Order: sequence, then C-alpha cells, then structure tokens
Amino acid sequence: MSDTQDAKAALEQIRQTREQALGKMNYWPWWYDAGYALACGLLVAGQGFPTAIGMVCVAVAIAILVTIMRVWQGRTGVWVNGYAPRRARWAAFGLAAILMGLMGVSIWFGRLQGVVWVPFANGFAAAVLGVAGMRVWMRLYRIDVRSLS
Repeated sequence: MSDTQDAKAALEQIRQTREQALGKMNYWPWWYDAGYALACGLLVAGQGFPTAIGMVCVAVAIAILVTIMRVWQGRTGVWVNGYAPRRARWAAFGLAAILMGLMGVSIWFGRLQGVVWVPFANGFAAAVLGVAGMRVWMRLYRIDVRSLS
C-alpha cells in the first residue's frame, strides 16, 4: 500500500470510530434526563433555601451527576465533558450562564427577600432548561464531531 492509501485508510478508520461513538449517544434512557433535570433543579433551588438545606441540595445534585456519568460511561464506554468541541461548548456555557442567573434570583428572592415559592419555581425552570440545553448540546456536538472529518 502507498502512503496515500494508508492515510486514507487511517482517516476512514477515524471516521468510523467517531460514528460508532456517536451511535452510542443516539439514545439515552429516561433516568438520564430525570437525573440531569433533578440535579439542575436542586442546584438552582437550593441557593434560595437556608444554607444547611442549600448545601444538602448541592451535595445531592453533585452525587446525581457523578452517578449519571459513571453509569453512562460504564454502559457505553463513552463520556464527553460539556465544554468540547467548540459549537457544543457555547451551548454548555449558555446553559451554565442561565442556571447561574436563576441561582442569583433564587438567592435574592428566596433567601434574602423570603419569597418562599421563588426557589421552587426557579428549580423547576432549571430542570426543564437543563434537559432542553442538554438536547441542544447533543445536536451541536454531533455536528461538531462530524465536521472534523
């Protein structure tokens, strides 16, 4: 085989490997969405509660995220952090900015102003936005990976 044929074969192998990895990410079970939504909701709502409750919310949210990551990686052999590649990175940063804004609102109105329903409403909004943001990220991730060819 010539160097050109070797290079083409290597590139084709890379493309096939990427497609296999993406294929493993085409479906995710209900518990993935539910866990991610719950974690986002707890992270946001917890900021509006008294400190002790807020700390428990954050700890539970982190435990949920770590569990999702480990179980998913164990089942599929694939885990990608949210901040790569470039198009998908901006979806992750955008979602993080929205969630941090909701956290601020939870702190201001929930903890400081004592409006009891605000952390709950913000937590629910964060749960819905978290799942929607995850779906947008996944779409952009697929575009990014396929454009690397």
